[in-house]
Amino acid sequence: MEKKIFQYPNINETAFSINLLGLHLNVQWYGLSYIAGILLAWFFMAKLVQNKDLWLSCKSIIERSEVDDLITYMIFGIIVGGRLGYCLLYTPGYYFDNPIKIIFIWEGGMSFHGGFFGVLISGILFGVRKKLSLLSLGDLIAFASPPGLFFGRIANFINGELWGKPTTPTFGIQFTKGNGQFCPNPNEIPCFRHPSQLYEAFFEGIVLMTIFYYLVFVSKALKKPGFIFGSFLLGYGVIRFSIEFLREPDAFFITNENPYGYVVEFFPGIGMSMGQLLTVPMFVFGLLMIILVSKRNLDAN
Repeated sequence: MEKKIFQYPNINETAFSINLLGLHLNVQWYGLSYIAGILLAWFFMAKLVQNKDLWLSCKSIIERSEVDDLITYMIFGIIVGGRLGYCLLYTPGYYFDNPIKIIFIWEGGMSFHGGFFGVLISGILFGVRKKLSLLSLGDLIAFASPPGLFFGRIANFINGELWGKPTTPTFGIQFTKGNGQFCPNPNEIPCFRHPSQLYEAFFEGIVLMTIFYYLVFVSKALKKPGFIFGSFLLGYGVIRFSIEFLREPDAFFITNENPYGYVVEFFPGIGMSMGQLLTVPMFVFGLLMIILVSKRNLDAN
């Protein structure tokens, strides 16, 4: 009998329950992950703007007192953008038929790419209102983003959702909740899958944060407006695109004619998932942005 390297910790999706004014409320790990990510983003941005020596001309993009306003814009962008992105990009037919369900956030369904565009738009609105450099503002927001990505993926793992493709017991784990516990081949019992949520938590959260820390505090990249933002687009894009090869596509894209769940198929058995398709513009634009920012600073020198 093969030995399992890692046992799925079958944690309840509900972190704890409280009774408030006669109402019984269940607090989910997913909601706590959003709170943790937002609080850490607020903390990192507050610390970063207070260190004026890191910024161009030794003048931070905003004052510490303005970080609270920025966080409010970001929260609105994350929630509205993430929800609309999921509804429009992944299951548009269902939500067109049931538009009231769009506001039922507690039923689940948030999209990173939708949340990203929501934050992008809310950041632009904040920057225009305050008459700020949008590139430097993007750097500030990008630097504070990895903790939210980390906790979000950990919550996905706890919920047993967005699981990976089948693999061997050496590299995979046996999910015990949701459809992830079943393999396409019924003879594969038990079913071992890649813990793709943990892969993404590590690379999107810890690795990206480490890279940004080096760029900001060692390479002084904030003195090159747009460099950190471009690095985020490139880094996240490459990581997400790569891990998608090990991640099971969303069930509503899988059909008898399209067993791999591709939204774009180049050849039989070779194509791109929705996550990969949405990610390609990110790392292309991020790479171009890094090149242009570096060239601009080289010309200035």
